[in-house]
Amino acid sequence: MYRTCAFCNGKLDGDGGPTNLGVGRRLAFDEWKGRLWVICPRCSRWNLAPLDDRLERIEALARAAGDGRVAAATDQVALIRWRGYDLIRVGKPRRLEFATWRYGERLRARRQEQLKFVVPMTVAAVGLAVAVNVAAGGSVGVFVWNTPRLVKRIYVEMVGRRKIVLVEPPICERCGSVMLLRARHLERARVTTTAREGMALLLTCPSCGAEGTMLTGADAQFALRRGLTFLNLARGGRQRAEDAARLVEGAGGPHQLIHDVARRELTLRSLAPDRRLALEMAVDERAEVEELERQWKEAEEIAEIADGMLSADPTIDEEVRRLRERLDEKKER
Repeated sequence: MYRTCAFCNGKLDGDGGPTNLGVGRRLAFDEWKGRLWVICPRCSRWNLAPLDDRLERIEALARAAGDGRVAAATDQVALIRWRGYDLIRVGKPRRLEFATWRYGERLRARRQEQLKFVVPMTVAAVGLAVAVNVAAGGSVGVFVWNTPRLVKRIYVEMVGRRKIVLVEPPICERCGSVMLLRARHLERARVTTTAREGMALLLTCPSCGAEGTMLTGADAQFALRRGLTFLNLARGGRQRAEDAARLVEGAGGPHQLIHDVARRELTLRSLAPDRRLALEMAVDERAEVEELERQWKEAEEIAEIADGMLSADPTIDEEVRRLRERLDEKKER
């Protein structure tokens, strides 16, 4: 197996995990077509494994995926975490346990990011306040007591001021101003749906306060994710990943949950904390698997050409047929 990416010449990371390829931490496979890819950590392109390295390793990869946990899935692609490896199963996946761990990890990472700012700032502020307190004879004790809360508020404000940079800045249909958006401006946004574009986002103009424009497609997805990150930090309440994940599952999946939120016509800040976190989960999952599907379709086109040119050996065709029969047997069980 090669060690560098065929597209960007970057070094492929990892050791291949269950495949014993010797390379790869993010691996994709298609049992039915006998495909195995190593995904480049630098450019995210899918590198097709050579035929002689591929067929006997797919079964081991499928077994590992069966023991892993699904992070996100559509009818075509499933992203699975197994022992520190990312495995992408192509084809309709078996429904495994919904990965609440993924969002639990995300919440913990968010808290850790916050603590990296809050703790040093609090220590510095308290140290300064104590020195001033001693000099002033104890008159600023209340300030010292409230320092952690004040520093956290500063951090939340910083997150809220993060810019939302879109392909083209939207223009308010009511007042005609260019809407320079920041994460905090999404508080009064509403999720909606359109027949053509699917999920869309109605934005309130920061200048005139009216619903001034509607974002669709990738712009809507990006802006919504930024806004939800801020809101779930600023108005999170007692959020639990498990509760939010149950809401996603109870709605029937990410797509259905997004439609349910759109049907209610509530602003993002009006949503209950657990439902708002569930919406963030749903939007994140859709964004990730849609990107994986795009990458897979591109890689599959290349694989069709490569395998068509290189699979003249009848023993290889027989091995692919055997893998397909075994896959069919698994589905029938």
